[in-house]
Amino acid sequence: MVLAGSRYVFNVSLATPMVVGWFEPGVLDPVGVRVPEVKGLWRWWARAFIAGAMYDLGLLEGDPRGDAVLRPSRSDVKRINYVVGSVMGLGIAGDGGAEASRFALYAEPVGGAPRSRCSSNGLQRIRLLSLGRRRICYYEPGARFSIVVERRSVDQYAELAALKILAVSLQLSGIGNGGRRGFGSFDVSLQPDLRYKDLKQLISDAYESTLEVVRRTASREGWSTRRRAEAPPLPAVARSNFRDLPIARVVVARVRDFPQIHNFFVRSERCRVLTGSSRCDDDLRKTLNAWVLGLPRGREKPSATGYVIGSERISRRASPILVAYHTRANSLGEGAFISILFSADWPKEVEWFGAGSQTITIDLNRLYEAYKTAFNELQAYLQKVGAQITYVWP
Repeated sequence: MVLAGSRYVFNVSLATPMVVGWFEPGVLDPVGVRVPEVKGLWRWWARAFIAGAMYDLGLLEGDPRGDAVLRPSRSDVKRINYVVGSVMGLGIAGDGGAEASRFALYAEPVGGAPRSRCSSNGLQRIRLLSLGRRRICYYEPGARFSIVVERRSVDQYAELAALKILAVSLQLSGIGNGGRRGFGSFDVSLQPDLRYKDLKQLISDAYESTLEVVRRTASREGWSTRRRAEAPPLPAVARSNFRDLPIARVVVARVRDFPQIHNFFVRSERCRVLTGSSRCDDDLRKTLNAWVLGLPRGREKPSATGYVIGSERISRRASPILVAYHTRANSLGEGAFISILFSADWPKEVEWFGAGSQTITIDLNRLYEAYKTAFNELQAYLQKVGAQITYVWP
């Protein structure tokens, strides 16, 4: 594929509410899309694709020292930042020098300023944010925007790989608060230069392009490694498995509406679907592995039950399960697009509080079991709600 020009437009429409904060409607950003958040999302997925390519090529080391099961080594961080910033052109800053991004992004509303609302609704994430009588503001579904990307070409192949990753990020993640749980999801219309028949083709093409970029860079820079990390020390889009568990897995579930997939992460709703009662000991609870759905900030003992990170150097660990929700307006299909990324950057210890307390030691064996339990429970939940499931990656 050859890029025909230096300006690319992603026409998007909001498929789910996009939470923007505790403001009154009159002072909300009239553009709606916060460009720094799009850039941050783009860089996050670029690191994941590059880390996956490096892992498959045996170029990730990992560092077992410290409070995490595995952290990226200094060499890992340096190499990933170099490919993201200098080779793909997303910009880099640090002790080794700085380089401006070769891409400029801006957003334009289509059809006037997006409609906003400042109130609570039935979705669990917004209810949580509304605690303490705070007024949560969000843009309503249906708002349309153009996300415009302009590039200054140095390495066309690497820059095309970066644009493919941006397209993937808009398919697999939402923008704003709750973006990992499907809030702020955009239905996307891709322009002809980046048009694909389905999500699998897009992810495969983005991965293969990234693999080639990393392979070329490693050859040019003479990269080697002293040891190969047993598991990725950060989220990674790879083709490899950890034991029999895919490092990266993407499925599309045709659910009735957005709340059906959003409610999987609410224990009472998950229990209601799985057992018919809002209270149950599901497999995640029985094995004390529900921490794998994400560890929030804070070290105070929870009021009821929950998990707390013991390390003072690890503030939180976001969920490895990412959800985006799309309607029929999305060019690559509708439904819940669910990504599960296996990595070892978890705290070595968490404490569970319930009927007493218990210290849980996390290692690669525990991670393997926790991820398997979470995915099996997700599959069971989707089957119970009658979802049609398509396995997209690997």
